[in-house]
Amino acid sequence: MKRNFNIHDLRIFYTVVMTGSTRQAAQAMHLTQPAVSHAISRLEQATGVQLFDRSHKTLRPTEAGQYLYSEAKHVLDELVRIDEALHSIEQFGGRNLRIAASPALALAYAPDAVRRYLDANGTRPFSIDLESSVQVISAVETMRADFGLGAVSRDSARLAFLPFLRTEVMAIVHRDHPLARQEAVAVGDIRPDSYVQPLWSDYVMPQGDIAESLQLRSGMQAHMSLLPGTVRAVRGISMVNALSAADIVQAYPELVALPLASRQWFDFVLITRKESASQDLAERLLDALRAAAEDRRHGVYAHTIQLLA
Repeated sequence: MKRNFNIHDLRIFYTVVMTGSTRQAAQAMHLTQPAVSHAISRLEQATGVQLFDRSHKTLRPTEAGQYLYSEAKHVLDELVRIDEALHSIEQFGGRNLRIAASPALALAYAPDAVRRYLDANGTRPFSIDLESSVQVISAVETMRADFGLGAVSRDSARLAFLPFLRTEVMAIVHRDHPLARQEAVAVGDIRPDSYVQPLWSDYVMPQGDIAESLQLRSGMQAHMSLLPGTVRAVRGISMVNALSAADIVQAYPELVALPLASRQWFDFVLITRKESASQDLAERLLDALRAAAEDRRHGVYAHTIQLLA
């Protein structure tokens, strides 16, 4: 059975489920309530399924309605992406460059690398989205992003994973913390009540000797974007990759970065689709990524950031 329905009705249906009523959906979309109800009826006729259980006082999606709601989000998001791409082509003569970056690279390093790429290759609209490393793979695979920067790779017939950096895990420490004057921080010396545990939004563990760090179970936790501010506020200590450490101490003079006595590290990869049209762009982006990392390889970071060929 072929099911034909229009995007406008799908958007109305999505808003009804999201808001919980036809009245609130009508207000959100600046429509009349009868117009919203008619759109739902048209969509049910077009799909051949009942989308709402009307035996209750509130509208509840049926199993079919719940499925359509979950799929509608992807469809509507894709339409937004297409609209943005067409607008970029109309205004600038080409699509905007879309990069998905893991939080571990997104503090300042990824924007710096993209700026270098644009300086070398001409001005072009671009966007950087924050995703976990696992989500970065999905973003490139589903064409929501042109390139991905993450710490996870896998066998894929459609994607290429190009290692470009190895960064060791370092401690970022408030200057008033007792361990701030050490040459290297032993994980076993960190008091749990002063440790801010990163919410590793990469959903991956670093490689190397991580047994000690797994013992740290602090009540304080923070996302990467909030981690330095939290460490500063509690005069504590945390652990991040060396690139993030370099950017954090640049922005927060109260914090210092120290190597760990036990070695842990991340390997970061550039993720791209295996299409000839994108390979030249990938090489130029790799050059910018390495140049941005090279600028951070000095002092305590000289041996904690390695460029991978």
